[in-house]
Order: sequence, then structure tokens, then C-alpha cells
Amino acid sequence: MKMTIVGCGLIGGSIALALKHRRPEWAVACIDLAERLSALEEAGVSEHLGTMDDVGTHVPDSDLVLVATPVQSVAGTLGRLAPFLRPGAVVSDVGSTKRRIMAEAPGLLPRGVHFVGGHPMAGSERSGVEAADPLLFNGRVYALCPYPDTPPEALLILIELVETLRAIPVTIDPEEHDRIMAMVSHLPHLISVALMHSAAAGDAEHAMLPTLAGRGFLDMTRLAASDYGIWKGILETNAEAIGEAAARFGESLAFLVSGMPGNEAAAAWEAAAKLRRKMGPETLARPRKQDLRSVIDRYDRQILTALGHRIDIARRIGRLKKRQSIPVTDSEREKRMMFERRDWGQSLGLPEELVDELFAVIIRHSVRIQSDSVE
Repeated sequence: MKMTIVGCGLIGGSIALALKHRRPEWAVACIDLAERLSALEEAGVSEHLGTMDDVGTHVPDSDLVLVATPVQSVAGTLGRLAPFLRPGAVVSDVGSTKRRIMAEAPGLLPRGVHFVGGHPMAGSERSGVEAADPLLFNGRVYALCPYPDTPPEALLILIELVETLRAIPVTIDPEEHDRIMAMVSHLPHLISVALMHSAAAGDAEHAMLPTLAGRGFLDMTRLAASDYGIWKGILETNAEAIGEAAARFGESLAFLVSGMPGNEAAAAWEAAAKLRRKMGPETLARPRKQDLRSVIDRYDRQILTALGHRIDIARRIGRLKKRQSIPVTDSEREKRMMFERRDWGQSLGLPEELVDELFAVIIRHSVRIQSDSVE
């Protein structure tokens, strides 16, 4: 399999990293802006890097081309790729809206090239290849939007990619996809930004928001840290559905506020709480063994993701030490680290020997990785 990814930010970079580890036999080329190539090289997403000037080198023999650019630039990117695509090639995207690009793609691509819209239901408020995570898609739904006449073999190529990412492929009509995304993704981002904006305005006199904001507020406004440049195209290409979802939300909020503390508002609250508990393991009222195991799986993934980021930072520090001729090991720094981590562990109720053993292993491997970077 030869694959080219155009746009290696959070999503494209995470796909490239996952394939690098899980499908080393695949040849994956990553295309991005010239000023981003050093970051791609630092992240180790692929040995084959280039810009749009290099598509003639990578695209003509690619079986699969994945456009992972912001939504507003997908159509333009398809137009630039079109002259280099071979018959039988499969092209997909990862955009959060599907209706418009599904309507435009057939007129942009040559005959014999098959487009299948795609949208991995995974992401982060962080952006760029620096935030790439090969575990980003594990257990997440990956929406696929084929046309009625899409050849089965073209769809199977995308399904194979999705399953390689450990995601769950779900085929869906593009218009239905956009209506659902307006409710479960696009509107929540707007609400998060609106809440942050409203809170900042209400705190203008005392500037105590960063000090007093609790976990609930921080959870609710996490999405407000997203890059507007990415969301601009999403909002523009799904404006109608987002407007309808926002109107329904406004009605629900007004109903709850005006009904406090009446019985109807209480019933609506309870119904919403009951539905939400069914949607995620972290709030189940009666946790069963398999539910608890799914929670453990989620935390294990978070541990490994954090460990991966830590090792990457250790590797970078090793390169800096090499350039500055600084010794790899620092016994005093290691002692301070262990003291702090024991204290952190004690605050969390963790056994001291567990913390000691865990960080002894982490530090040993970090030193080895830094030494490899220095050599």
C-alpha cells in the first residue's frame, strides 16, 4: 500500500504515526507547508516528507490519498491533486462537515478516481503535528460517506485504514452526518466559546476568573482553546444545521431558566441526566465489571499517551544536551524529581513503592533515550 497524507497536523500526523507503528510495510508520504516540514521531521511521522510542489513525486503511485487540511481548503486541495491521481486511486478527507465536499468532489476529480468522505470522531483542543498521538483514534467512531455508486473495493480500502487506526467505521449519509455533528460537535464548541466570553465579561472588574474557576467550568470551556482558523471553515460549511441546533439549545436553556425550580424543569433535568449516564462509563450510576474495565482501558490509554509525550520531550532534551555539551545524567535533578513525585503520589493515595518503581523505570529509559540522542 502506498499512501499520501496531505496536511499533517493533529489528525494527519496522528494517522501517520499510527500507520508507522502498525503498518510499517505501508509507504506513507506526508505533504505539508514548507515551514512545517521541520516539525514533521521532529515528530517522526514519516521518512517521506514534502510540500505541494512534490505531489508529482508521491501522488501518482498512491493507492490512497488522504486530505487532512482544514475544511475550507479541501476542495482547493483536491483540485491541485487531480492531475496527479491515477485511475483506481481512492481519495478521502477528514473534515468535520461532509455535505458540501461530497457535492463538489466528483467535479474536481478525474474519472476513475473514487472519493469517499471521512470524518474521524477524535480530536483535541491542541493542534499541529506537535500534538499528534497514534492512539488518538482508539475506540472512536470514524464516519465514512460513500456515494451510492462507490465500488465496494474502494470503501474496503478506507475500512481497512480505519480498523488499522483501531477506530470503528460507520457509514452514514453526508447530510445526516452534518445535522448530527451540528448538535454533538459544532454547537458544543460555540457554547464553550460563548461561556468563556460571557464569564470573561462578567469578571472584567475583578479579574478573578483564573483563580476561582472550578473543574466544571474548565471542563465546559476546554473546547474554547481550539484554533479558530480550523473552526472557521466548519462553521461556514454547516451554518444552516448549526443555526437549527443553536435555536433548539436556546429554547431548552430558556425553558430550564424560566422553569426553575418547577416540576417540568426538574423532570427535564432528570431525563437529561439519565440519558447522559448511558452515554459514557465515567458517569454510570451502577457501574458493572465490564464498565469499570472500560474505564481502566481509557486511563491506560491516557497513561501511555502521556508517557509517549514524555519520552519525546526526553529525546529533544537529549539533542539539546548534545549541542550544549551537557552531561546526560544529573543525579541531583533525579533526587529532586523522585522527592516531588513521592509527594504527588502521596497526595493521590498511591503507595510510595509504586511511585518509586514506576519512575525508576521511566528515568532509566529516559536516560537511555537521551544517550542515544547524544550519540
